[in-house]
Amino acid sequence: MENIILKYLSNNANAQELDRLSDWILVKGNERIFDEYVQLHLEIITSMNGPDTDKIKYHLLRKIKKDKYRKSIRETMKYAAVGFLFLTVGYFYQQGAFTKMGTVSLVPKEEPITITMADGKVETLSPTGNKNVKDAKGNIIGTQDRSKLVCTGASKLDKLVYNTLNVPYGKQFDVVLSDGTHVYLNSGTSLRYPVAFIEGNDRTVFLTGEAYFEVAKDERHPFVVNAEEIQIEVLGTKFNVSHYPEDSDINTVLVEGSVRLQIKGDDYPGHESILLEPGNKAEWQKDGSEILVENVDTSLYTAWVQGKSVFRNTSFRQIRQALERRYNITIKNNNGHLDEQLFDATFDIETIDQVLESFNKSYAIEYNIVDNEVIIK
Repeated sequence: MENIILKYLSNNANAQELDRLSDWILVKGNERIFDEYVQLHLEIITSMNGPDTDKIKYHLLRKIKKDKYRKSIRETMKYAAVGFLFLTVGYFYQQGAFTKMGTVSLVPKEEPITITMADGKVETLSPTGNKNVKDAKGNIIGTQDRSKLVCTGASKLDKLVYNTLNVPYGKQFDVVLSDGTHVYLNSGTSLRYPVAFIEGNDRTVFLTGEAYFEVAKDERHPFVVNAEEIQIEVLGTKFNVSHYPEDSDINTVLVEGSVRLQIKGDDYPGHESILLEPGNKAEWQKDGSEILVENVDTSLYTAWVQGKSVFRNTSFRQIRQALERRYNITIKNNNGHLDEQLFDATFDIETIDQVLESFNKSYAIEYNIVDNEVIIK
């Protein structure tokens, strides 16, 4: 692990090593050890005119070997973080020194999870609640158990009737559809789905935001996800779809089974469908006409289901947008160049204040909190 930490600090760690480091930090006591290495690294960088990875590794090795058998490790970070694993340390220390955040804390906005029914009735769902969800006529259409809604599908309908589940920023929620399909909904997501699926019809839902699907297999009734111009068709599989209005692309990551993607709409007549295999990520730029496919580590795209946020080679713009969604806050960045910087990061933190404190302590990113809004200078 010492070698991996050194490679990480000198921007030479590969994806597998970063994964090992991330898992290692989760073990009790290791966060403090990692913090010691990072503190040494930052002290060395700030004492140099410019970062030199060979010098950094040389000085770190000397210091580490000297202190290797110390019985106690200084604890310098009190926040409850798994750890930010950024690879662009040098850039920020060439730009300026540490800045200390003020005592003002953010208060994330609280908005309810709602289900809007076909008849116009709106039901509010608390993530800690347990109740039967009824339509305007008093029919039970689902049972809520805390952050999960299980649709009963008991109503005998001769036509499709759709409900819409809205999950605001700052919250996550699950829904089990009437066919047994389990859908995990990320923050800022809306899912329009049938109260009950009807024999002879495709199982079609409409998504805005991000969701992880575990689709119940039914060979006679394909499951279809509509995400703007992208249509995803499956039989029984596990996959993640990210489709936020503010993003420039729509991503589909296949974990298990197979899915078929099709660009629909009058602007793309006759476009061929694409069949994905497990481990594939399909990306469609909203201003383009092609779907790009590549092999990826699917766990990076599904970590949010376990409450983790993982970024690899991700721009700061995308990271702050993800933080805004996760914590239901506003982050205004006045440093345009920062938005284009790429980071690798893994964190699992309780509050947005702790996340911001991590940025502040590690990268000297100057910011203020004004009227409950984060302003990056």
